[in-house]
Amino acid sequence: MLDSAIEEMLRFWPPVIYFRRTAIRDLTLAGRLIRAGDKVVVYHAAANRAPSVFPDPDRFDIARAPNDHVSFGFGPHFCLGAHLARAQFRAIFRELLSWDVELAGAPSRLTSNFQNGLKHLPIRLRPR
Repeated sequence: MLDSAIEEMLRFWPPVIYFRRTAIRDLTLAGRLIRAGDKVVVYHAAANRAPSVFPDPDRFDIARAPNDHVSFGFGPHFCLGAHLARAQFRAIFRELLSWDVELAGAPSRLTSNFQNGLKHLPIRLRPR
């Protein structure tokens, strides 16, 4: 269940806000003409909440299946570090699950138009 919770966290709050690409040929995507040379932007949070792909997309659901989010990209643009990031998530959350965790101060968000994250998240850990 931890793996599906991690996938839902990634879908719900993707680490990268967007990627921009340049079309190399003319094509039609979702009924819109994109010409070679046009800039195209993928907003991961919007893609990960598309109601046509994710039923009830604004609900955090660790039992969501399938969970075909694009937080690490897809196809030839799939993130090379995705497997390491997932392994780090598993290690961190396996350990945190054995502690009582409480907020110990105000979180502050990272100021970035590219990365989605927290700069500070003060917590207090107590053994269970």
